[in-house]
Amino acid sequence: MVDMLRTCLAATDPGALHIVLCPFAGGSSGAFHGWGSVEAAGVSVSLAVYPGRDHRMDEPCEARVVDLAEQLVESLYVAGIEPYKTVLAGHSMGAQVAFEACARLEQRGEGAAGLVLSGCHAPHIRGRRVLSHLDDERFLAQLIEIGGCSPELLADLALRTVFLPMLRVDFLATETYYRPRPSQRERLRTPALLIYGSGDEEAYRHEVAAWTAWLREADGPVAIAGDHFYVTQRPRAFIGHIMRRFESPSISIDVR
Repeated sequence: MVDMLRTCLAATDPGALHIVLCPFAGGSSGAFHGWGSVEAAGVSVSLAVYPGRDHRMDEPCEARVVDLAEQLVESLYVAGIEPYKTVLAGHSMGAQVAFEACARLEQRGEGAAGLVLSGCHAPHIRGRRVLSHLDDERFLAQLIEIGGCSPELLADLALRTVFLPMLRVDFLATETYYRPRPSQRERLRTPALLIYGSGDEEAYRHEVAAWTAWLREADGPVAIAGDHFYVTQRPRAFIGHIMRRFESPSISIDVR
């Protein structure tokens, strides 16, 4: 039994929109602490915690996106979360996890209410920056350049010992995830929203837009100001776009 989900933002309304957020490679609950301060009565957010971090620190990391997706689907049922009331949202590697989980729900005849694919190229496109084969120094230097790693990690051997194996497995998972362009019947039916960062050098607009080949109904891509980590830097904007796409017009949030 997989215990994958942790509350990130709790709504007071039991009928509120429920977002299940799948983070980027190396992402843990600490990266999303700012989400808890977002004032949005019409939404609740659960964070998908991958093995090898947070309360799952003692579990071996998972090197395949599809296996993380299977864990996520299982976790929804364990937590009693009804897919048809849930928006699966993923950023970077998390977009791959959310997409595969959504596909599995559709195969079971229980599609999600919506799918959000953020800051990630489509499955039939190869990533431009490949890190998992690099030695430790170059691997960490690239992470720092992207903005997803503190420079202090380079100098702190204890931190490196704890976090480097998890980071490497995550990047191996996302870099080896590839699927050939789908046929028309393979496209997901779940309504989707595509998001990209205006200054994101890791996933350009056209690479995010290429997800439309995998979807029958998709809005966007819509832009959020920022680099690759706009999802943690601008949670109000991220949540606001999701609510505009999947919730009633009577519920609004400032997306500036």
